[in-house]
Amino acid sequence: MREASFIQSLDAVDKLLKQRGDGDYLLGANFSYAECISAPWIQRFYVTLPYFRGIDFKEDILDNFQCLSHWMRAVCNRPSCVESSCPKEEMIAACKRYYVSFVSPGAIGSL
Repeated sequence: MREASFIQSLDAVDKLLKQRGDGDYLLGANFSYAECISAPWIQRFYVTLPYFRGIDFKEDILDNFQCLSHWMRAVCNRPSCVESSCPKEEMIAACKRYYVSFVSPGAIGSL
């Protein structure tokens, strides 16, 4: 049920992104506060979904959302986001502390 809700939320964002003009970001060519707030969450999806859920975020989810996929890649590839990204190991360790109850049986990661 949570996964369906997550997919529905991503679909809503994809539809919103389809309405924007030219450019990689929500405001077109301008990197906005929305991207600043979203970047850490997007980065976490790429790391935590495979580790804790066994889900390849790009192949299993993003490949179904053209605009969302493009936007998330643009955000993650922005130099300021790359430089400020939390190392993968730290991200996993933090999630182990806070999201223990969400680990799926059979996922690659372990506590």
